Amino acid sequence: MKRIEPESIGDVLRLTIQESNMTGRLDEVRAIELWPEVIGTGMAKRMSRPRVSSGVMVVYVDSAPMRQELNMQRTRLIKLLNSRVGKEVIKEIRFK
Repeated sequence: MKRIEPESIGDVLRLTIQESNMTGRLDEVRAIELWPEVIGTGMAKRMSRPRVSSGVMVVYVDSAPMRQELNMQRTRLIKLLNSRVGKEVIKEIRFK
């Protein structure tokens, strides 16, 4: 029987994630986790947890004036999120 060199668990997981094309979804989850940091924890408590699908983040906001303010800051928020993740993951944010 041929002996195979041991591999680290991290390397095996990384390879599995790449082969199954899960990197995009993991980046979206990372953006969701970073949202309270970017927006501020006080404001994040007044919103639903964001959902991301195909680069579009959807956030439900309980206040119309706050939703309007966030709409005006949308471009800046997208840039901040993407810079924190390290790549362009979020293409659009919709506040509802």
